[in-house]
Amino acid sequence: MRVRQKAAAAVITFMVLVGCVDSGGQGDRNEAEARSRLLPVILQAEGIAQGDGLDFPYGTEKAEVIAMLERFGPVSQSSNEECGAGPMDIVSSSATGLTLNFQEGQLVGWFFDGDGKLARTAQDITVGSTRSDLEAALPIEMQTDSTLGIEFFSGSGENGFIAGFLSDESKNATVESLYSGTNCFFR
Repeated sequence: MRVRQKAAAAVITFMVLVGCVDSGGQGDRNEAEARSRLLPVILQAEGIAQGDGLDFPYGTEKAEVIAMLERFGPVSQSSNEECGAGPMDIVSSSATGLTLNFQEGQLVGWFFDGDGKLARTAQDITVGSTRSDLEAALPIEMQTDSTLGIEFFSGSGENGFIAGFLSDESKNATVESLYSGTNCFFR
Protein backbone atom coordinates (compact mmCIF):
# COMPACT_ATOMS: atom_id res chain seq x y z
CA MET A 1 0.00 0.00 0.00
CA ARG A 2 2.81 2.37 0.90
CA VAL A 3 4.49 1.76 -2.46
CA ARG A 4 1.33 2.80 -4.29
CA GLN A 5 1.10 6.03 -2.27
CA LYS A 6 4.75 6.85 -3.00
CA ALA A 7 4.27 6.05 -6.69
CA ALA A 8 1.14 8.21 -6.85
CA ALA A 9 2.95 11.06 -5.10
CA ALA A 10 5.86 10.74 -7.54
CA VAL A 11 3.51 10.83 -10.55
CA ILE A 12 1.65 13.88 -9.19
CA THR A 13 4.95 15.66 -8.45
CA PHE A 14 6.20 14.89 -11.97
CA MET A 15 2.99 16.19 -13.54
CA VAL A 16 3.18 19.40 -11.52
CA LEU A 17 6.82 19.95 -12.47
CA VAL A 18 6.18 19.27 -16.15
CA GLY A 19 3.37 21.80 -16.09
CA CYS A 20 5.77 24.41 -14.66
CA VAL A 21 8.44 24.00 -17.33
CA ASP A 22 8.54 26.67 -20.02
CA SER A 23 8.88 24.76 -23.24
CA GLY A 24 10.61 26.95 -25.78
CA GLY A 25 9.24 30.35 -24.76
CA GLN A 26 5.65 29.16 -24.43
CA GLY A 27 5.31 31.30 -21.29
CA ASP A 28 6.27 34.43 -23.24
CA ARG A 29 3.72 33.61 -25.94
CA ASN A 30 1.05 32.99 -23.31
CA GLU A 31 1.79 36.36 -21.67
CA ALA A 32 1.60 38.13 -25.04
CA GLU A 33 -1.71 36.40 -25.83
CA ALA A 34 -3.09 37.37 -22.42
CA ARG A 35 -2.09 41.03 -23.02
CA SER A 36 -3.77 40.97 -26.43
CA ARG A 37 -7.03 39.83 -24.78
CA LEU A 38 -6.97 42.75 -22.33
CA LEU A 39 -9.23 45.64 -23.12
CA PRO A 40 -7.26 48.77 -24.00
CA VAL A 41 -6.71 51.56 -21.52
CA ILE A 42 -9.03 54.48 -22.27
CA LEU A 43 -7.15 57.77 -22.03
CA GLN A 44 -9.43 60.43 -20.59
CA ALA A 45 -9.26 64.13 -19.84
CA GLU A 46 -9.88 63.36 -16.17
CA GLY A 47 -7.83 60.15 -15.75
CA ILE A 48 -7.86 56.68 -17.32
CA ALA A 49 -10.25 53.73 -17.52
CA GLN A 50 -10.25 50.12 -18.66
CA GLY A 51 -13.25 47.99 -19.50
CA ASP A 52 -16.63 48.39 -17.90
CA GLY A 53 -16.52 50.01 -14.50
CA LEU A 54 -12.75 50.30 -14.11
CA ASP A 55 -12.45 54.07 -13.84
CA PHE A 56 -9.36 55.69 -12.38
CA PRO A 57 -10.03 59.44 -12.18
CA TYR A 58 -7.40 61.86 -10.97
CA GLY A 59 -7.10 61.39 -7.22
CA THR A 60 -7.23 57.56 -7.38
CA GLU A 61 -4.76 55.83 -5.05
CA LYS A 62 -1.48 54.75 -6.63
CA ALA A 63 -1.71 51.04 -5.66
CA GLU A 64 -5.12 50.67 -7.28
CA VAL A 65 -3.97 52.14 -10.61
CA ILE A 66 -0.71 50.15 -10.62
CA ALA A 67 -2.63 46.89 -10.10
CA MET A 68 -4.57 47.55 -13.31
CA LEU A 69 -1.47 48.54 -15.29
CA GLU A 70 0.44 45.44 -14.14
CA ARG A 71 -2.09 43.27 -16.00
CA PHE A 72 -0.21 44.32 -19.16
CA GLY A 73 3.19 43.38 -17.71
CA PRO A 74 5.79 44.67 -15.27
CA VAL A 75 5.98 48.36 -14.45
CA SER A 76 8.94 50.46 -13.40
CA GLN A 77 8.77 53.18 -10.77
CA SER A 78 10.87 56.28 -10.27
CA SER A 79 10.53 59.75 -8.82
CA ASN A 80 11.45 63.26 -9.87
CA GLU A 81 11.97 65.74 -7.06
CA GLU A 82 12.78 68.58 -9.48
CA CYS A 83 9.51 68.67 -11.41
CA GLY A 84 8.12 72.21 -11.73
CA ALA A 85 4.72 70.96 -10.51
CA GLY A 86 6.32 69.52 -7.37
CA PRO A 87 7.78 66.12 -6.49
CA MET A 88 6.36 63.42 -8.78
CA ASP A 89 6.27 59.62 -8.56
CA ILE A 90 6.35 58.11 -12.05
CA VAL A 91 5.11 54.63 -12.99
CA SER A 92 5.90 53.41 -16.52
CA SER A 93 4.70 50.39 -18.45
CA SER A 94 7.01 49.43 -21.31
CA ALA A 95 4.37 46.94 -22.52
CA THR A 96 1.85 49.73 -23.16
CA GLY A 97 3.97 52.88 -23.46
CA LEU A 98 1.85 54.50 -20.75
CA THR A 99 3.42 56.60 -18.01
CA LEU A 100 1.34 57.53 -14.98
CA ASN A 101 2.17 60.45 -12.69
CA PHE A 102 1.40 60.56 -8.98
CA GLN A 103 1.70 63.20 -6.30
CA GLU A 104 1.12 62.39 -2.64
CA GLY A 105 0.11 58.85 -3.64
CA GLN A 106 -2.66 59.92 -6.02
CA LEU A 107 -2.97 59.83 -9.83
CA VAL A 108 -2.51 63.33 -11.26
CA GLY A 109 -1.60 62.80 -14.92
CA TRP A 110 -0.59 60.46 -17.74
CA PHE A 111 1.62 60.44 -20.85
CA PHE A 112 1.25 57.94 -23.70
CA ASP A 113 3.58 57.23 -26.61
CA GLY A 114 3.17 53.47 -27.05
CA ASP A 115 1.16 50.82 -28.86
CA GLY A 116 -2.10 52.26 -30.14
CA LYS A 117 -3.79 48.88 -29.70
CA LEU A 118 -3.29 49.05 -25.93
CA ALA A 119 -4.39 52.61 -25.17
CA ARG A 120 -6.57 55.18 -26.89
CA THR A 121 -9.08 57.91 -26.21
CA ALA A 122 -12.80 57.19 -26.12
CA GLN A 123 -12.91 58.88 -29.55
CA ASP A 124 -10.43 56.25 -30.88
CA ILE A 125 -7.48 58.64 -31.11
CA THR A 126 -4.07 57.15 -30.32
CA VAL A 127 -0.43 57.25 -31.34
CA GLY A 128 -0.36 56.94 -35.12
CA SER A 129 -3.77 58.57 -35.69
CA THR A 130 -3.71 61.20 -38.42
CA ARG A 131 -4.22 64.86 -37.75
CA SER A 132 -7.35 64.69 -39.90
CA ASP A 133 -8.77 61.91 -37.69
CA LEU A 134 -7.80 63.89 -34.60
CA GLU A 135 -9.54 67.05 -35.80
CA ALA A 136 -12.66 65.07 -36.77
CA ALA A 137 -12.82 63.45 -33.31
CA LEU A 138 -11.82 66.29 -30.99
CA PRO A 139 -11.86 70.07 -31.16
CA ILE A 140 -8.18 71.02 -30.99
CA GLU A 141 -6.18 74.20 -30.66
CA MET A 142 -2.55 74.31 -31.70
CA GLN A 143 -0.08 75.60 -29.11
CA THR A 144 1.87 77.85 -31.47
CA ASP A 145 4.41 78.99 -28.85
CA SER A 146 5.32 75.49 -27.59
CA THR A 147 9.01 74.88 -27.02
CA LEU A 148 8.47 71.11 -26.95
CA GLY A 149 7.26 70.44 -30.49
CA ILE A 150 4.09 70.63 -32.54
CA GLU A 151 1.67 70.60 -29.63
CA PHE A 152 -2.14 70.59 -29.53
CA PHE A 153 -4.78 70.85 -26.78
CA SER A 154 -8.37 69.68 -26.61
CA GLY A 155 -10.57 70.84 -23.74
CA SER A 156 -9.73 72.80 -20.63
CA GLY A 157 -11.21 73.94 -17.38
CA GLU A 158 -12.96 71.74 -14.87
CA ASN A 159 -13.54 68.84 -17.31
CA GLY A 160 -9.81 68.47 -17.92
CA PHE A 161 -7.96 68.27 -21.22
CA ILE A 162 -6.20 65.89 -23.58
CA ALA A 163 -3.16 67.22 -25.37
CA GLY A 164 -0.33 65.82 -27.42
CA PHE A 165 2.29 66.21 -30.08
CA LEU A 166 2.12 65.79 -33.87
CA SER A 167 4.87 64.62 -36.20
CA ASP A 168 4.67 67.81 -38.29
CA GLU A 169 2.29 70.65 -39.16
CA SER A 170 0.69 69.10 -42.25
CA LYS A 171 -2.79 67.59 -42.54
CA ASN A 172 -1.01 64.22 -43.00
CA ALA A 173 0.79 64.55 -39.67
CA THR A 174 0.38 61.76 -37.14
CA VAL A 175 -0.06 61.81 -33.38
CA GLU A 176 3.28 60.99 -31.74
CA SER A 177 2.10 61.17 -28.11
CA LEU A 178 -0.82 62.13 -25.91
CA TYR A 179 -0.98 63.46 -22.36
CA SER A 180 -3.34 64.84 -19.74
CA GLY A 181 -3.24 66.22 -16.23
CA THR A 182 -0.01 67.04 -14.45
CA ASN A 183 3.19 66.13 -16.29
CA CYS A 184 6.80 67.00 -15.73
CA PHE A 185 7.64 68.90 -18.92
CA PHE A 186 10.50 71.38 -18.85
CA ARG A 187 9.39 74.20 -21.14
